[in-house]
Amino acid sequence: MSNNAAYASAVREIWKTEAASRLVLDHTNAFYVRKDDRPKKGPAKDKPYILCEVCMDEPLIRSEMDARKEMMALALRKRGLTFDEMRIIPARRGMRQRHPFKDA
Repeated sequence: MSNNAAYASAVREIWKTEAASRLVLDHTNAFYVRKDDRPKKGPAKDKPYILCEVCMDEPLIRSEMDARKEMMALALRKRGLTFDEMRIIPARRGMRQRHPFKDA
């Protein structure tokens, strides 16, 4: 299952109504599962740290996603995605024009 399909499915599970899930998906500009390449300290500094990032353009929808972040992380893990941390980040500049879930 691709990451975007897993994300869309998890959103539909968390936001039960079609209108609510459509609103969240329409304001999602990107969804990434990637390795965090920043230098780390401590005993686990050599262990890869995987981030799950959701880029959203609307502050109100971003705060709603933040309130349900742990439920989303659980739903994504249930769909086979593995990551250490989930982050919700604001869309800036050209990222605001991207809408990967417009037709989902």
